[in-house]
Amino acid sequence: MIPSAASISRQEATNSLSAIGFLLAGEAGDLVVPVVTQTGLLLLWISAIFTIYTGWDYFRAGIHHLIKEDEG
Repeated sequence: MIPSAASISRQEATNSLSAIGFLLAGEAGDLVVPVVTQTGLLLLWISAIFTIYTGWDYFRAGIHHLIKEDEG
């Protein structure tokens, strides 16, 4: 079962906000936990992939409406 774009976009938003938090910690966060910056970058890339997927899904759904309007 493929999850809907809406549920993936919620996960993408969560990942993006978490990534911002990790990346804002920066070098100070790396002093406490050495993988803070890498975790932030990983979450940011995951969010980017989710964004591309949901954008494509919304585009596919929207293009049908454009084609129907053009034909009718």
